[in-house]
Amino acid sequence: MTPPAAKLTARRKSRPSFAPLSAHEAELAVFFVRMAGILGVPRSVAEIYSLLYASPDAVDFDQIQGRLGMSKGSVSQGLKFLRDHGMVLSVKAPGSRRERWQPTPSLAASLVTLLRSQVLPALEQSSPSLDRILAGAQGTQASPEVIERLTRLRRWNARALELFPLMLPPPRDA
Repeated sequence: MTPPAAKLTARRKSRPSFAPLSAHEAELAVFFVRMAGILGVPRSVAEIYSLLYASPDAVDFDQIQGRLGMSKGSVSQGLKFLRDHGMVLSVKAPGSRRERWQPTPSLAASLVTLLRSQVLPALEQSSPSLDRILAGAQGTQASPEVIERLTRLRRWNARALELFPLMLPPPRDA
């Protein structure tokens, strides 16, 4: 009789090893991580995107996980974020059930989508908060300098809300 551990080992396929990132792939990852940080996008998302962006062919889940050394959960959440924001496409090779991923054809369109989904909502959500902060400062008779700073901040947020949509091309469905 075969011991249970031997059965498990026999059933488990050995994990393939994946090549580490090349120098230019690692440097591209640093670039995307830096840019993503500005937008509040998680590092793992930026690393996944950079790998897909630098790959000539679509990349499957195991390759992403293996080349980046990420957990399954991080890869899964990262791909979901990228897919939900229209930054990656899922493709299937003929005769294969394995899903592969590639960046959408336009980096500019992906960036616009990301800006619309990350920056614009942050500006919109800030308006009521800034109103409450200013009212609270006025109610506690904060110094005129603080009141002026808060007024400028609220005005800046309002102007950003007006100008930001004008700086971006209209949404595709508009």
